[in-house]
Amino acid sequence: MCHEDDATRAILTAFNIRKELKKLDGTYCNIGISSGEMFSGVVGTSGGRKEFSVLGDVANLAARIMYFPKGNPDPEQRKGKINVCMNTRRLASNQVSFLYAGHKEFKGKSVKIPIFEPIEHSVEV
Repeated sequence: MCHEDDATRAILTAFNIRKELKKLDGTYCNIGISSGEMFSGVVGTSGGRKEFSVLGDVANLAARIMYFPKGNPDPEQRKGKINVCMNTRRLASNQVSFLYAGHKEFKGKSVKIPIFEPIEHSVEV
């Protein structure tokens, strides 16, 4: 099942994951989000090991952009980053603001790919 706002939902989920992990001392994760068509389902042999997986260029790109360093060579400044591809930015740009993080060459791509960082706006009540 898909929704018109799947890209936005993915980004908001990433914000929530980052927020919850900050509550655990010393715990963080980097998140890469890429939007497009891919295969998802159970893979494996009957009688053998089976697991749910996603396959395709979009899934590979998400895995690669999650490690994209945003300018700062200090590893501490790269912890807890959320990076998205241009297609995800385009799909979510009506609901989320983004910072341009730069272009990078990735394995399997013939051109440099632009990477963006979604901006989490804190809401005070």
